[in-house]
Amino acid sequence: MDLMECLQDVINAIPNLPMQCNLGYLTAEDSLMLYPLPGSRSLDEDYAGNQQWQMNYEVGFKTKTQSLANGTLWAVSQRLDTLTADDVVSQNGSFEFESLAISGQPNITMQDTQGYNIYQLSFSVIVNTFADAN
Repeated sequence: MDLMECLQDVINAIPNLPMQCNLGYLTAEDSLMLYPLPGSRSLDEDYAGNQQWQMNYEVGFKTKTQSLANGTLWAVSQRLDTLTADDVVSQNGSFEFESLAISGQPNITMQDTQGYNIYQLSFSVIVNTFADAN
């Protein structure tokens, strides 16, 4: 399923991001990352094998500048909150976007001994997958 890549494209299309969003966990330096969270699950399945899934994700931003992290994740939150099925289209037909719910607004989770702040934004996406899709 190429959902994460589609979400990454949406985030990277936001004007004036301080850096590109990448897939994976936060690095040792400044980074803006999208990664999966535990708890994704199948919500429903019909007799044909088509399924509805809740997929959990988080955008993390690691930087020494708190105001930059906060402003960036608020911009990401506002963009994600307005997504429609026309904005998130699978390139390989592996899913159909239904909805996205922000789990909590951007928040600071920690500051390390080098002065890096970690801000996070959690959300879940509801998608439909189809048994006959490749």
